[in-house]
Amino acid sequence: MNKKEKAVKPERDLSVAGAILILIVVFATIIGGIRMGIGTNMALFLGAFEAMITCLILRKPWGDVQKPIIDFMSGTLVVCIILIDVGIMVGAWIIGGTVPSLMYYGLKLITPGLVVPMAFILCSIMSVFTGTSFGSIATMGIAVTGVAIGVGVPMPLVAGAVVAGAHVGDKMSPMSDSTNLCSGVAGVDLYDHIGSMMHTTVPAAIISLVLYWIMGLKYTASSATDENVQLMLTTLDSNFRISLLALVPAILMIVIAVAKIPAVLGLTSCSVFSIFWAMLMQGCSFSEVMTVAQSGYVSDTGVALVDGILNRGGISSMMGTIGMIILACMMGGALQATGALKVFMDNILMKKMKSAKSLVVITMIYNYLILAVSGNQMLGAVMSGPTFAETYDEMDVHRKVLTRCMGDTTINGSALIPWSVATVYAAGVLGTGNAAFIPYEFFCYIVPIFTVISAFTGWAMWHSDGTPFLSKKNRKVKEAA
Repeated sequence: MNKKEKAVKPERDLSVAGAILILIVVFATIIGGIRMGIGTNMALFLGAFEAMITCLILRKPWGDVQKPIIDFMSGTLVVCIILIDVGIMVGAWIIGGTVPSLMYYGLKLITPGLVVPMAFILCSIMSVFTGTSFGSIATMGIAVTGVAIGVGVPMPLVAGAVVAGAHVGDKMSPMSDSTNLCSGVAGVDLYDHIGSMMHTTVPAAIISLVLYWIMGLKYTASSATDENVQLMLTTLDSNFRISLLALVPAILMIVIAVAKIPAVLGLTSCSVFSIFWAMLMQGCSFSEVMTVAQSGYVSDTGVALVDGILNRGGISSMMGTIGMIILACMMGGALQATGALKVFMDNILMKKMKSAKSLVVITMIYNYLILAVSGNQMLGAVMSGPTFAETYDEMDVHRKVLTRCMGDTTINGSALIPWSVATVYAAGVLGTGNAAFIPYEFFCYIVPIFTVISAFTGWAMWHSDGTPFLSKKNRKVKEAA
C-alpha cells in the first residue's frame, strides 16, 4: 500500500446511537444557546459549526458537506427577497398612513357590547395586513383590553382573544416572517403553504369567534369608553391623513394574494406602489419614503403608546430574519451531510410512520417538543423542515402538508407556552402580569384538532403530485366497481 492510498481513508459508518448523539448535541447547543440568551442566530451558528466538525470527523469530503448547504440556501433566496419586500412595504404603509388608517377605523368599530369577539376579529385583520402578531397585540390589543377594563370584561378573556387573533395573521399572512420561513425551509410555494393552512385555520377561526361571542354576551350593558382608544384616535388623526384611500395598498395586497400572483412579482409591485401611494396620500418626498423603506419609520407624535406601535418597518428590520434563514440553511445542510437525520428517520421514526396519518402526528409531536423545550416558535420550523421534508416526499405526501403542520404547531402553539417569547411579550404589553390568558386562546387549541382530523380522514391531504387523497380513493372505488 503506497502513501497516497494510506492518506485516503473511507468514510466512517454512522450507527443509530451515533446519529442520536449528533442530533442531541446539535439541538442541545441550539436550544441551550437560546435559553442562555445568545439569540437564535448565534445558537444556529454554533449548531452549524458542530455539524460541520462532525462531518469532518466522519471523513466526509468537504464538497459533500458544502453542497447541501448551498442547495438549502439557494432554495430560500426567494424567501429572502420576499422579506425585503415586506420590510419596504411595512415602512411605506406606516409613513403613507395605511397602518395608521387601519388602526383608526378598527378602533372606531369597537363597541362595549362586542369587546371580546371584536378583539379577536380586529387583531386577526391587523395581523393579516401587517404580518406581525407582536404589532397587532401592541395596536388593537392594547386598545381593546383598555375598553375591556372599562366595561368589566375579565382581562384574561379579552387578552386571550387578542393573542389568538394576532396569531391568525402570524401564521397566515404572506407578509409574516414565520409564514415565509415555514414555506422557505421546506421548499414550498408561499401561496401553496397559505392555501393548505386555510383548511385548518378558517374553521378554527369561525368556531373561536362563536365562542368569544357567546362568552362576551354577558358584558353588553356598560357604555364606558376607554381613554387609550380616544388618545390613539386623536393622535393618529392629528399626525396622519386618515382616509379610506390610504387602505388601497392593503386592498391591493389582498388582491395579489387571492389572484395567486407569484410572490416576488406581486410583493415587489405592491412595495413600489406603496412607496408612490405614500407620497400621494401624505405629501411625503420621495427621499423620505425611501429612507423609511430602508431604515424603518421613526414616530415622534409625543404619545409613547402610538410611537411604540409605529416605530417599525424597513429593510433593516428584516436583516435579522434573513440572517437566521441563512444560518438555518447552514445548520440544516451540514446536519443533513452528517447523515444523522437519515439514520434517525430510517431506523426510528420511519418504523413508526406506517401511513400519512402517523407521519403528520409524529411531525406535530416533534414540533411541540422543540417548542416546549426552547420556547422559540421559529426554531421548530427551522428544525422540522430539514428533518421531515424528504420523508414526506418518500411517503408521497405533499410538502405543503408538512408546512401546514409547522404553522399549526410550532408557530400557532407558541402562544400556549408560558415561557415562550410570544407569551412573555403579550403578558408584558397587555399588562396582565402573567399568562392567565392562555386558557382563553381558543384558536390556538382548535387549529391542531383540525390538523389531526385532516390526517385521519384524508380531507385536505394531498399527494406529492398535488392529487387530493380523497379524490384518489374515490377513483379507486369507482374503478373497483
